[in-house]
Amino acid sequence: MQTSKRVKVHNTVLLSDAWARLEQVHFDYLREDGVWQRHVREIYNRGHGAAVLMYNLQKRTVILIRQFRYPVFCEDGDGFLLEVPAGVLEHNDPETTAIQEAEQETGYRLSNFKKLFEAYASPGSVTERIHYYCAIFNDEQRVGPGGGLEDEGEEIEVLEVDFDEAYGWIESGKITDAKTIVLLQYAALHLFV
Repeated sequence: MQTSKRVKVHNTVLLSDAWARLEQVHFDYLREDGVWQRHVREIYNRGHGAAVLMYNLQKRTVILIRQFRYPVFCEDGDGFLLEVPAGVLEHNDPETTAIQEAEQETGYRLSNFKKLFEAYASPGSVTERIHYYCAIFNDEQRVGPGGGLEDEGEEIEVLEVDFDEAYGWIESGKITDAKTIVLLQYAALHLFV
């Protein structure tokens, strides 16, 4: 249990430990004005993740995947998102996870990963921190069809998309996944300049 001079945790209640861990936490927070304030929060811990932007400068393309996401389905009735390959960390090893997820989801065996940065996905209630990578791909690195792992419920469509078109999909609303938007914006600033 985390504590500090400004945070006093009183109680943690496990609400669910099924697909991920959901806890309700009761804590006091010491404000700058010296007043202790009581808080109750639900904290969702599904582990940390790794995401990779696969890009080819010569062809000016990126690899995106399209897959079904039930929470999105609940919101928009469709549920299919365009995303970069990503997954929950295996053995707390972000780079190995990025390599494995890229191959499982896209069929490309990549070897030239570059770590970009880390960022929390939704820090108000979710503990997940995403490790962001980019990697150059070429056609010779395609070793399989991709599509994800059936035993994990994945059914993934692999798309090679012109970078400018993919970047335009952010503004048009065709891409709404935050990690994908972050990586495409990184690419616009640093790769496809």
